[in-house]
Amino acid sequence: MQFDYIIVGGGSAGAVLASRLSENGTRQVALFEAGPDTPPDDVPEVIADSYPGLSYFDPKYHWTELRVFNRSPKQNAQLVKTAKLEQAKVMGGGSSINGQFAVRGLPHDYDEWEGLGLPGWGWDGMLPYLKKLERDLDFDGELHNKTGRIPIRRVFPKDWAGFTKSVLKQTESEYPYRPDYNGSFEDGSFPLPLSNENDRRVSTAIGYLDAEVRARKNLHIFANAFVEGLVIDGTRITGARVTTTGQTKIYNANETIVSAGALHSPAILLRAGIGPAAQLKRLGIEVVADRPGVGENLTDHPHIAVGAHFKKSARLKPGQRRHIFLGVRYSSNHAGCHPGDMLLMPVNRAGWHPLGKAMGALNVCVNKSYSRGTVMLKSAVQTDEPIVDLNFASDGRDLMRLVDGFRRICKIMQSPDVQQHVNTWFLAGYSDEARALSVRKPSNWVKTATAAYLFD
Repeated sequence: MQFDYIIVGGGSAGAVLASRLSENGTRQVALFEAGPDTPPDDVPEVIADSYPGLSYFDPKYHWTELRVFNRSPKQNAQLVKTAKLEQAKVMGGGSSINGQFAVRGLPHDYDEWEGLGLPGWGWDGMLPYLKKLERDLDFDGELHNKTGRIPIRRVFPKDWAGFTKSVLKQTESEYPYRPDYNGSFEDGSFPLPLSNENDRRVSTAIGYLDAEVRARKNLHIFANAFVEGLVIDGTRITGARVTTTGQTKIYNANETIVSAGALHSPAILLRAGIGPAAQLKRLGIEVVADRPGVGENLTDHPHIAVGAHFKKSARLKPGQRRHIFLGVRYSSNHAGCHPGDMLLMPVNRAGWHPLGKAMGALNVCVNKSYSRGTVMLKSAVQTDEPIVDLNFASDGRDLMRLVDGFRRICKIMQSPDVQQHVNTWFLAGYSDEARALSVRKPSNWVKTATAAYLFD
């Protein structure tokens, strides 16, 4: 069948594209997602849950072979090990497994894009679309919308756990409490906005691919469909080669949109011969278009955190699912950095299991990172994951802000207001072992229940 549009990847952007493009009933749209579908009447409970730690660590919805370099092997004399990075392989993509935070950038973030040569991507051009996607359940006004497909809500302080309330006491003197993160551009302590309604996640697949949209005769959704590669005619992409249920077929389209995420989109383009010519030639890939920027300028947010074992006064109420309520947006004031470049978040739960419910963390994130990484091919084989070098903290501004953030965390954790809720605290991170313990299964419950009993 000849389509007007093929969309490769049914993630945070792909699901939206499929919905919007198929609004024109004369256009035939095909959406290919490598992972399982999440139809409206059959959303897995681990995805729908307000507590995101279930789907985030469930390998059923991940690219399980993907490993990344957090520190660049090119910048370190010693051997650098790879680490697991949870990348979604499911309809809705990252919006089906992430923390459900619906935070916008600041105006200068978008204006910077426009300044790089992207007309219409500045704040004034983007705001109508940021508003269009949302159905804000708490706020109205010129910066909000009440009719979009993604519901936005917040959990306000009266429902916060004791640990978060104690952190707010420490931050609000310097960063005042403000109720609307997306409606304010100043530094402050905010209830974090969530893509969530009735204590349930709303991914782009849930919000944009509802029953009415799926009933469109011109929209064709293929789940568990692995794109083996793009189909090329000269210098034109004419479709995709896709494997579903063990059969590989060629699907043709007037336009093919690659929307497979920050790591797999460049890999698909590179294998199609679109990218830096020297890299492609080394792998025996015919160069269709020499584009040096493909796979460059990868950006992510480095975090640093301390974990804590809570006294009962700090913990979530029984049955409460959301575990992160407060986001403190602050300016590092480091030379060469934008205002509002950092985010501090208290975490009121460290896992689904008994021990995790008694633990939490205080996390600081470089919200505006200046380090740049790369995505390169390991081989021309479609099933080989790319070489991902996140190159964290390679820009000194990122490293120094993490150091400063850690000092801030320690000061907060040592305050009397916080200490009264905490038994002990320690430097924290997610090793492969900790990730394995975060997968919900009976053996992990037994291990953590025993530990939780002993700690209490």
